Amino acid sequence: MLLVPAALAAGWLAGRGRGEDPHLARIAELERQVQDLEFRIELLRERRRVAILDRIEQAPSEQRPGGVRTRFRFREVDPAGATLGREQEFEIEGDLVYLDAQVIKFDDEFVERRDLLRGSTLLLFRRLFGEYQTPAEGFPIDTAGVRPAAYGGDAGPDAAFQEELWRDFWRYANDPAVARQSGVRAMHGEAPYVKLAPGRAYEIQLRTSGGLTIRTLDDRE
Repeated sequence: MLLVPAALAAGWLAGRGRGEDPHLARIAELERQVQDLEFRIELLRERRRVAILDRIEQAPSEQRPGGVRTRFRFREVDPAGATLGREQEFEIEGDLVYLDAQVIKFDDEFVERRDLLRGSTLLLFRRLFGEYQTPAEGFPIDTAGVRPAAYGGDAGPDAAFQEELWRDFWRYANDPAVARQSGVRAMHGEAPYVKLAPGRAYEIQLRTSGGLTIRTLDDRE
């Protein structure tokens, strides 16, 4: 009956003799697991490609009696809120604006591996258009089929892989076998929309774990 406790004690004493404390080793392992968990949570919360719609002005429509015409600004921002690239101003009939985008989502396992390339959803802002426009009449943002400049201009395998995904977006989307080989879970378009109000500002964001969201910013933001 004392063989198991004796064996454990012998193992503990042997570890102590080698200068190893199993309790400290266990603590170190738990700390590593906590760090991994914190990393995954942060990655899931991380925002990618955040844009702002603001400077919204409205006036009576000359084409649609009783309607409005809306002017607004689109700008992409970095995590600190600084504007990236150039601001663009648009004008639409009505007050509903649609954001047409393409997204690439990778398998969840890449988040667990801390894969910086495939561990987050990728986004291409294709175009904006109003409710009285056809999508084809929309205002282009990124160039379809080309890796968005927001992901950097660096070269190398990662950049080449992304370039191929964007260049052959619909081929990957329509060939599940090819997509799986590349670790792609889904590739498709999204077109959320929002009703613009004068004096308000709206944030468009993409989280690692999901698709596009549009939320109204309050005055503090």
